[in-house]
Amino acid sequence: MKIDKIYVWIPWFLSIVLLFILAQTNLILKESPQKVYQVSLILDSEDESEYVNLKKGVDDAAKRYNIDINLLTLNSASQRELIESEENNGTDGIIVLAKNDLKLGMTRVPQVVVKPKNVDVFDINKSGGSTTNISTSKRTINIDYVDMITRLYEILKKDCDNISPIYVFYNNTNSAGVESEIEFLKSKEESSVFIEGDESEFRTVIEDLVHSKKSAYIFSLDKCSTDNLCKILGTGSVYNEHIKGFYCIGATTLFLNKLDDGNIDAVSTLNEYDMGYSAVEMLMADLKKTGYMSNVDMKNILLDKESFKDEDIVKQLFPIE
Repeated sequence: MKIDKIYVWIPWFLSIVLLFILAQTNLILKESPQKVYQVSLILDSEDESEYVNLKKGVDDAAKRYNIDINLLTLNSASQRELIESEENNGTDGIIVLAKNDLKLGMTRVPQVVVKPKNVDVFDINKSGGSTTNISTSKRTINIDYVDMITRLYEILKKDCDNISPIYVFYNNTNSAGVESEIEFLKSKEESSVFIEGDESEFRTVIEDLVHSKKSAYIFSLDKCSTDNLCKILGTGSVYNEHIKGFYCIGATTLFLNKLDDGNIDAVSTLNEYDMGYSAVEMLMADLKKTGYMSNVDMKNILLDKESFKDEDIVKQLFPIE
């Protein structure tokens, strides 16, 4: 009996010893750790709060593809300088929301560029004769700002009394889409008043309306300008009394709440969550060399207060809820 027990325990003991030796010498097959990709997201603004839904889409896609997102807003450095800096710091890929003055040549890492549909941000002459595949640098998500302003203008014409002037506010012409929006409005309304600046300039114009006892329809061509106008109009009901209609390009939660409250009459925007998610998918397809379309054209959404009755639209506008 004792000999039988010894024969039973010897194989068990030897197996334990063998497993210990294998573990110590890394001979056991272990699952290799999944690569974490470093991706830089470069905005076209100093204020990241303008892109909450886009960031949500990027972050959700980043979780799926095991990506670490490095978010960069604009400061004293240009977008071109930020791109070069991120390349030098070893980023695996870049997503950039292009301003109108951005020009890209050949790049060392895959990029996805979010840009106006009618603008070419690629400058082949900057390639310097490199043999790098230029198609890597030409993955784009295109936004049709002309369609945005056209549809918004059609709403204005339905509301307009053809007496009150149209004031058009914008931060600067380097903001994506603003130049084409201005060109469109000038072709339709030669008498429109165009105001470039920030909150202080806008406040002066609105206060002049009040003091002169006049009223106007107002267009806002970028999120920064809409945010400033909302701040001004929110400081006193007397200002709103002199605004016949308020129409803006781009949406944030604040603007949508103002639309729902009736303080904004119409908004032309797009599904920024899908745009952010698609940008990450396109970049990962480039990094992993899998098939994916090189260009995506975003569909615009025209909103008024009645739009909030459509559950599908609400889900697009508030994916973070």
